[in-house]
Amino acid sequence: MIKQVLRLTSWDVSKLRRRWPPWILLVFIVLLSQLNLWESYFAYQHAETGRVRVSTGLKAADGKQPAISISCLDIRDGKVESKLMGLKGEFREVALQEVETLRERCPDILKKYEWEQTRFNEKAIIPNSLSSSLTIFAELRYVFIMILAALTTGEEYSWGTVRQVLARGCGRRRFLAIKVLSLMAVTAFGHMVILSVVGISSIVISISLTDTGIVTDAASWVKVAVSYCKSIYAMLPYVILGMFFSVVTSSASSGIVLAILFFIGELLLRWITFLNVGSDAARFFISASTTEWMKVLELPAFDNLSAVSAFLNFHLYSFLVILAYIIGFGGTASWLFHRRDMHSSRWS
Repeated sequence: MIKQVLRLTSWDVSKLRRRWPPWILLVFIVLLSQLNLWESYFAYQHAETGRVRVSTGLKAADGKQPAISISCLDIRDGKVESKLMGLKGEFREVALQEVETLRERCPDILKKYEWEQTRFNEKAIIPNSLSSSLTIFAELRYVFIMILAALTTGEEYSWGTVRQVLARGCGRRRFLAIKVLSLMAVTAFGHMVILSVVGISSIVISISLTDTGIVTDAASWVKVAVSYCKSIYAMLPYVILGMFFSVVTSSASSGIVLAILFFIGELLLRWITFLNVGSDAARFFISASTTEWMKVLELPAFDNLSAVSAFLNFHLYSFLVILAYIIGFGGTASWLFHRRDMHSSRWS
């Protein structure tokens, strides 16, 4: 049985690999992750640091007046005196007055600059950039995997391959399990592609900045592995949902439409529940649970039992809600698929 499952899963993955939709969706997600990465890079590069230009009192050979640029970073790092070295008389007095005027504005300027720097480190520097790439545009990835699951499952009906596979001795529940495994294999591969491309871009960014390197902290790399596993698990209920709607309608197009309507309707209902009932009630929705599940939280100190308990409860609740959706919709899809008459002309 295991050999048959693996063989059919490999065959199903091979079919998906030759299709255009998975590649189109993957390219779109990769481009979005790159857009987010480079946007944070350019925002950091052009972040306001506060700057004044003071005259040196000397003339260059071309007749222009040379000037010294001083920023809030120079003031913070104590580099003002070294930059003003050699300035004398009224030029030095004017420069010091300009610096003092700038110094008064520096706290607010540096606060914004440090926020941009933190944002840049979280989104553009390895390994933080890898963890960030798994959470950015997560909702869009959920929609895409639902569409792909509904498309590939629904097309089995229109192509007639459902009856062919079942006629060769593959059980109905096993058939659905194979579809889930193949879609999750494609999802795992897609995640690896995203991480690889983001990793290459992050290395390029690190090389271009002499003061920024790759983080070697082991805990940060463990977070990447944990985020990867969490992201794969968060995608599973949406794979099940996409398949469920195609099984219900026996159609790829109808399954896709229902999947999209479900996603939008569930989001709206979640916010209505949040506003009228409260945040605890809204946590029962799959969109809320996957969002919570994908949050990167710092591990609590193990000697603080209350913090450890709160950490585990937060993740356990999201884990169980996601599991309930998987079991509920997966079980219903299996029950419906098992009861359908595949020999009817309806499937021809």
